[in-house]
Amino acid sequence: MVQMKLTIVLTVYNKEPYLRRALDALLAQDTVYEGEYEVLAVNDGSTDGSAAILEEYAKHDARVRILTQENQGLSMARNNGTEKSLGEYVWYVDADDLFSHQAVRLICEAIEGTPDVIPIYAETVGVSKIRNQVPINSRTGKDILISRKWGQCGVYWVLRRDFLKDNQLRFLPGIYHEDAEFTPRMLYYAKKVKVVPEVLYTVIREPNSITNVPRPKRAFDCLIVADKLDTFVQSHQLRGSKVGKVIDDQISLLINNGFNIIVQNGRNEQSKFNKTLHGKPQLMKVLGASTIWKYRFESVLFRLLPGFYVQMYKIMKKLGSGSI
Repeated sequence: MVQMKLTIVLTVYNKEPYLRRALDALLAQDTVYEGEYEVLAVNDGSTDGSAAILEEYAKHDARVRILTQENQGLSMARNNGTEKSLGEYVWYVDADDLFSHQAVRLICEAIEGTPDVIPIYAETVGVSKIRNQVPINSRTGKDILISRKWGQCGVYWVLRRDFLKDNQLRFLPGIYHEDAEFTPRMLYYAKKVKVVPEVLYTVIREPNSITNVPRPKRAFDCLIVADKLDTFVQSHQLRGSKVGKVIDDQISLLINNGFNIIVQNGRNEQSKFNKTLHGKPQLMKVLGASTIWKYRFESVLFRLLPGFYVQMYKIMKKLGSGSI
């Protein structure tokens, strides 16, 4: 019997229009052995016809298993999927995206070397740039971090289950931007990586997707993630190191992303954001020590008018220096 190498954790929440396309692609992979991989569909409390489609596929194909849970969000769908997976490795994929027919074969070939992490290349429909185009000769996760050519999205990485368990790596529940919090930590711990330099994943941007709607919670969650990463840098004594500088720049980017979202909301939310950020002076220090001049410049202006961060950001954005 072939040992189960890979569990594809397919997260599903009200994806009825796309679900058949995703399942068909994942089940029509090139040149793989029976029993080499499975598709574990995590139904995160869908209220549309997704559950019926999953039941239909699971009935006719033993490679499909279903894990049903009350709606808990993407982080817990992935965490629970990892716990219930049978493969040595897990790959998180979204039900509204596209996958290469070579994906499982190339990933399983990379698994033979028992890396902690297998980075894959990706693309976004309508965008010519290749995503997550990390250097092919990367040997460790720290190599990838320092290259600054990595992407945050969780779908860009195939992960050894025991590696996740040994390093207590889970996605933070209840927040947006969970990948931005997870990925730098994951790469820091990865002692061995094997890059698959092929575009195996295609992201489809939907008009009403989370990334296109400026919900206030997204802005505040940027600060939560920035705070978590700052704590990680401090606890591992990384400040000033090459890896620490990379993560600090990610923290600065998160703060700016928070600004970019909150300026699209009302004055009350903007005032709350100012107060929240004012209560995190350590993040202002990170901003001031960034390797990117734009963030250092912001820090200088913020110190001149403490507590009026959103207003200053608006002015800088109009002038062009605060755009991200």
